[in-house]
Amino acid sequence: MAEPYSLRACMAAHFSAAAFAVHVMRCVRAELIRFDPEATVHVDRGEGYSHLYGSAQGRVFSILLTSGEADERRAEGSYALDRYIWTELGKKGIFPMQMTPYLQAVFLTTP
Repeated sequence: MAEPYSLRACMAAHFSAAAFAVHVMRCVRAELIRFDPEATVHVDRGEGYSHLYGSAQGRVFSILLTSGEADERRAEGSYALDRYIWTELGKKGIFPMQMTPYLQAVFLTTP
């Protein structure tokens, strides 16, 4: 299916920036736990921000996004926010252990 007509593209277009950020963070959380069953990953949403934090692969991480930042990433493409979060995790030494269908969509889908 072409990206402009995917379910993710519809979600990106119609969710608020904060709701979309939480959805993306929950997708990332699910993958982190799949790769590391001992991982502890939390997603919080407050007034004007979303926060993904915890530990995975023996490393502690914290990624805080304002709604404005999430909205900017969302405007770049339906998986741009995911790519940003995975890139930030990589900077902290946390990497995907295998390429799953979700990660294929994240890294192989162009805006």
